[in-house]
Amino acid sequence: MSRSEEETARVTREITARAIRRLDMLEWAIFGGAAVLATIGGALIAFLLAGPLGVAFRPAWLVASVVLFVVPGAIAVTILRRDERRRARRLEQLREERDQDT
Repeated sequence: MSRSEEETARVTREITARAIRRLDMLEWAIFGGAAVLATIGGALIAFLLAGPLGVAFRPAWLVASVVLFVVPGAIAVTILRRDERRRARRLEQLREERDQDT
C-alpha cells in the first residue's frame, strides 16, 4: 500500500468509528424516549382503568408501562430477525448461483 492509501484508510476508519459512536448514542436516546413514552402512556392507561377495574393505580401503572414497552419491542425484534434470516437466505442463494456459474 502506498502512503496516501494508508492515510485514506486511516481517515476512513476514524470517520466510520465516529459514525458508529453517534449511531450508538442515537440508539440509546431512542430507547430512553421509548421508555419515557411507555411510562407516561402507562400512567394514563392506569388512571383511566384503575378505578373501573378496582385495582390500585401503581400496580396498574407498572403493568401497563411494561406492556407498552415490551410488546412493541418484541414485535420490532421479531421483524428484524425475520428480515435478517430473509437476507441471509437470499445471500446464500446468490452465492450458490455464483458458484454454479463458475
